[in-house]
Amino acid sequence: LETAFAGLHARSQELVERLWSGLSALRGVTMYGPTPGQPRTPTVSFTMSGRSSREIAEHLAKRALFVSHGDFYAATIVELLGHAADGLLRVGCACYTSAEEVERLIAAVAELQSK
Repeated sequence: LETAFAGLHARSQELVERLWSGLSALRGVTMYGPTPGQPRTPTVSFTMSGRSSREIAEHLAKRALFVSHGDFYAATIVELLGHAADGLLRVGCACYTSAEEVERLIAAVAELQSK
């Protein structure tokens, strides 16, 4: 069981590292939370200048990429970050997330950025 959990943790960390580096390389995307390599869950939050979190979530949903947006019961932190009105996007890498899905998500956010 320990070996299985360690394998799942290592795989999710690889995916979140790719997700973080891919999204943070896009112009206008701001990442929130600890960077990969620090203790963290395999979940990232981000915003994109000029786009609402709802608009981004709807754009991704049309491409079969389902993410959450809002304040995630952390309203005070989201407000302090300056996003009380719109919230953040949250994307996670679970045991069933594929590397291909991570790449599709990065590409879909890049597509929206170019519009």
